[in-house]
Amino acid sequence: MWFGYSWFIIPVYGYAGFELEPNALKVFESIVVLVLIAIMLPTKVNKPSDIYIHAQLLLPVLPMLVLYGASDLPRDYMYFVIVAFAIMSLFCQIRFPIFPRGLISTHAMMWILLVVLSGYIISIIYQGGLMYFNLDIMKVYDFRDEAAQNLPDIYGYLSGIVEKVILPFALMLSVYHRKWIVAALVLSQSVILFGLTTHKGTMFYPFIVLGIYWIMNKPRRAINALIVCYILVIIFSLIPYALSIFKGSEPTLSNIIVGAMSMRRGYFVPALLNFQYYDFFSVNPTVMLSQSKLSLGMVEYPYGIDTSHLIGYYYNNNIASGANTGWLGSGYMHFGFLGMILYAMAIGSILSLVNMISRRRGLGISVAIVFTPFLAVFLSSDLPVVCLTHGLFVALILAWVCRFPMITVTTMQSKKKALTP
Repeated sequence: MWFGYSWFIIPVYGYAGFELEPNALKVFESIVVLVLIAIMLPTKVNKPSDIYIHAQLLLPVLPMLVLYGASDLPRDYMYFVIVAFAIMSLFCQIRFPIFPRGLISTHAMMWILLVVLSGYIISIIYQGGLMYFNLDIMKVYDFRDEAAQNLPDIYGYLSGIVEKVILPFALMLSVYHRKWIVAALVLSQSVILFGLTTHKGTMFYPFIVLGIYWIMNKPRRAINALIVCYILVIIFSLIPYALSIFKGSEPTLSNIIVGAMSMRRGYFVPALLNFQYYDFFSVNPTVMLSQSKLSLGMVEYPYGIDTSHLIGYYYNNNIASGANTGWLGSGYMHFGFLGMILYAMAIGSILSLVNMISRRRGLGISVAIVFTPFLAVFLSSDLPVVCLTHGLFVALILAWVCRFPMITVTTMQSKKKALTP
């Protein structure tokens, strides 16, 4: 991470707010903190929260620790991030009683989701969506606003649910049942949705969910697999850039696009935005949920534009720049350090609910179905927004009503005996 930041991010994207001003003491602190956290985290996955705690550490806490030492960023905020992470981990241990689950079979759910996807695509085409159809990933922002404005406002809520939950879940179930024709159909729908909406997530989320599903099918090795994938992203991000440097040529867009979309956007941009949200709202009024209907209109919003564009304008001098952040930044944005604690408690409790839903059931599907909404919570969206418009509530409901493979006590004991020499 350090090498990628200093050798790739700084030379290529230093203009975007990334700085290299190492503080030796903070570098040492970040290493010590990382070692202590690693020692305390679970080494095997026995429940969904175990893998999500590791995912939260990797995205964005670890990149924040790199920035903390590499860019000499604020100590008080960094340590409160660690405290919030610990509180979230503690609340993951809440044990909810098991409620009745499994109303719909996975096979029926697969076909239901396929019909929903087909209806959603047809509705967009019916409203003239083909006028803005684009498959060039480099031109997505040229078409996105027009494509969104062409649709009713309700699609602004539906798009996140379809992209992050319904589409990946349909693909995962088709793979689970080995319905390869259905899987190919879902992938084609993914491409069509990308062309109609120009949202890159429709192309990537299904494969992220499949990757998590594959990792969770080997729970004893899941954490190692997650870390290996994390490192491979860094390596493959740097290879094209390294080849251009070694050839002595000026890096082109094709040499940096992989690193831009993965290591920069996935690792370091969310980490930097958390620090920027702290930097801004530590000296300016917090918003106290005034942008959300949860405030019931009782709190007046103190700014003229929404917070994501406010931060984008303040730090990038571009009012069109939407600088969305995850719960560590948005929690502070609402209520300061108290907001981070409240969000940590809420997220930990939701993860405990996921633990309950998956208890005595196969871990793979249970973890994968809610992974992309949680990824949004960790990296790019406010918690209430993720619950309503990024599909977290929908994912929890689908996980609850779907009849996953049951693992009984007898089955677990027989597996344990089979593994005993």
